[in-house]
Amino acid sequence: MHFEAVKDILFSDTLVPDIFISDIMPNLPADAVKVYLYCLFLSKYGKEARPEDLAAKLGMSVDAVYATFTILEKEELILRTPQVITLIDLKDREVSRLYRKKTSSDADEAVSRTAMNIRRNQCVDSINKMFFQGIMAPSWYTTIDHWFETFRFDEDVMVSLFKYCYDRNALNARYIEKVGATWAARGITNHWELEKYMELCEKVNELGKQIAMKLRLNRKLTSYEERYLETWINEYGYGMDIIDLALEKTTGKTNPNFKYIHGVLTGWHKDGLRTREQILAASQAAASRDRKRPADTVARRDNFMQRSYDDTFFDMLDKASVKGKDRDNGPD
Repeated sequence: MHFEAVKDILFSDTLVPDIFISDIMPNLPADAVKVYLYCLFLSKYGKEARPEDLAAKLGMSVDAVYATFTILEKEELILRTPQVITLIDLKDREVSRLYRKKTSSDADEAVSRTAMNIRRNQCVDSINKMFFQGIMAPSWYTTIDHWFETFRFDEDVMVSLFKYCYDRNALNARYIEKVGATWAARGITNHWELEKYMELCEKVNELGKQIAMKLRLNRKLTSYEERYLETWINEYGYGMDIIDLALEKTTGKTNPNFKYIHGVLTGWHKDGLRTREQILAASQAAASRDRKRPADTVARRDNFMQRSYDDTFFDMLDKASVKGKDRDNGPD
């Protein structure tokens, strides 16, 4: 016996997974969203449609439809063959990602793992409430778990990572992962290391503004220029008072650059000059040596030793002169 319900298409519904709305749709182009929703509608009724039909129905070009198929396939929303387009079950996909196969472990390891999982679950719950109003998409759970394993962050650092990106209106996985990788490369794992790094970033940002103003750059510093600043501040221990002395060395140069300034500061650091007073004293001593050097090296008419001559020398000179005349007046 077959049972069916007859319902007019005008009064039926097409279900869209919340995972798509909350986690995937914000990063999709508008045309891709249109095509995906229409594909959901067609698949519900088992309809057939050519790309040309979709283009006409949705007011798009055929090339645009094919382009959206590529985007949807890359986002793992569809599987495409020459004749069939299959829509991925997003709920099943997320459950598969969240599932962890149970493995055996000793009691101590199990207790330690359980305590860590409790802390991490509390951390993820805080992130969900603080930045997603309690409706964080399931895919975030596996992503955050992956970042814990990759970056080795404490729970406080993970929350700070989301806060940092949230304050910059960049709460998307790609940006968060990029920032997290930067922090991890700096060796940051706990709150104290992060706080120290943030203090350095604040110093670099403030000094960068002052340097850009003095050099009249009219732009923000590049990441490569900021690395120079980090070296000057963190490794050399120089502040703006000393950096300003190096900036004075660029006076008269057509295109002053950070490589030249870095060379000046590196030279001072290698010479053991740590304070402004030491640098000024060394510069004055060098200038004094430069002023003396020309007087010591340029020859003058009165700066050679005078030779003294006695009467014997002049007698020998006269005799030599007489002999020379006798030879000249000799017989032909």
